[in-house]
Amino acid sequence: MFKKLDPSPKWIVYDNNPVMHKPIEDVVFPLTKEDEHVISQMLSYVDASYEGEADKYDIRAGIGIAAIQLGCPKKIIYIHLDDKNGEHKYLMANPKIIKESTSKMYLKNGEGCLSVKKDHKGLSIRKSIVWVKGIDLFTNKEIEVKATDLLAACFQHEVDHNNNKFYYNRINESDPYYVEKNWEEI
Repeated sequence: MFKKLDPSPKWIVYDNNPVMHKPIEDVVFPLTKEDEHVISQMLSYVDASYEGEADKYDIRAGIGIAAIQLGCPKKIIYIHLDDKNGEHKYLMANPKIIKESTSKMYLKNGEGCLSVKKDHKGLSIRKSIVWVKGIDLFTNKEIEVKATDLLAACFQHEVDHNNNKFYYNRINESDPYYVEKNWEEI
């Protein structure tokens, strides 16, 4: 169903493209051939990054991607990363954050995005823990994931794309490096 492709930087749609600001649709099953192709691109791009092959393909490395970043306005995300809890690999359709902690966190080096050419300095404030529900496209079953730390930030980042938001929308405009004592640095 999904094919391994040679990733290309030409696949990525940037934040100044009008498609990035159009409504994103829920995925309807069964998947279309176009859906399968976009998912193949998503897997190939992020997995090449995960496997340390970004330079080989001249792509910007990433740990997650949303279908809209490839010009497909459907709610599909893919995350593949390692953290202190091990390897995480999620391919989800119609992901929704159904619960979140009151505690907040930020990535100490800030965030980046495959669809943003010019990095925006500052800290994107995120919830420390999120519960995400969606259809696991590896198993075609509904799943619920409790995500913490980097994984939580990544889920929030990718789900934000489904709401036409970017990491820089979460940066405090008047004080980009503003933090409160009880916010966790990741």
